[in-house]
Amino acid sequence: MTMPDVLSDDEIERRIGRRVFLICLTFFPLVAAINAASWWTDAVRIGLAVDPLQPWFYEFTSIAAILALAPLVILLERRFPLAPGELLRSLAILAAGSVAFSLLHIAGMVLLRTLLAPLVLGGNYWFFDDPVTDLVYEFRKDLFPYAGIIAIATLSRSVEESRREAAATRAEARETGRLTLKSGGRSFFIDAGTTQWARAAGNYAEIRAGGRTLLPRVTLTALEQQLREAGVDMVRVHRSHLVNRSMITEIVPAGDGDFRVRLRDGSEVRGSRRYRDQLGV
Repeated sequence: MTMPDVLSDDEIERRIGRRVFLICLTFFPLVAAINAASWWTDAVRIGLAVDPLQPWFYEFTSIAAILALAPLVILLERRFPLAPGELLRSLAILAAGSVAFSLLHIAGMVLLRTLLAPLVLGGNYWFFDDPVTDLVYEFRKDLFPYAGIIAIATLSRSVEESRREAAATRAEARETGRLTLKSGGRSFFIDAGTTQWARAAGNYAEIRAGGRTLLPRVTLTALEQQLREAGVDMVRVHRSHLVNRSMITEIVPAGDGDFRVRLRDGSEVRGSRRYRDQLGV
């Protein structure tokens, strides 16, 4: 079965990498600007003589080093994702990675400041007044961007995997006419043409098909897309109700413009007047 609409692993990883880096490229400089402005305001408030460029220079050299390391953190998360089966191992490795990230960030930041301080501030830069205290201080600050990159990558991975799974189920429905539904770790395969009705139930959808009623974890909209891909003429008769048009035997007015849809097996589904046009009545 070929599924051209389903992204490959490499394509997903490229999308995750681009998305995470663009978020970092937008968010981290904004944080740096806020910190620099706050630093300058506090210095003025207490009467401290500070070069106006100094807060901006320090903040943005730090952010430049972080952005340079962001692709490495993304690769680390890719290699050790926070997946259920490998959670403890991944947490241990990512925790160790935070130390390496901080050391590399400090090295890059100090290098930039050492090279650029004479040009920007007109003086030399010195970092290690108290090495242990300075390293611990920087490590504490580095945990936020490091954890942020990991969190964004993890969330992006979850989103992309959900999209790929939805695309795969739609492709399978289109090619085989079969629905793939999941509930509580179990997978159900249903002949889409036997679907009678479906209705929303929170994060689930209750569906009557093939002589049985199932409650898979799927949105009503996603289920409707699957059914349409499988060639089933599903019609929405209510904000939370779908029916198979070919199963309808009667439409009964219920007052106030609402109606009831009676199906072949004698079951009825409530319809809303807002959706009367969907049935041509």
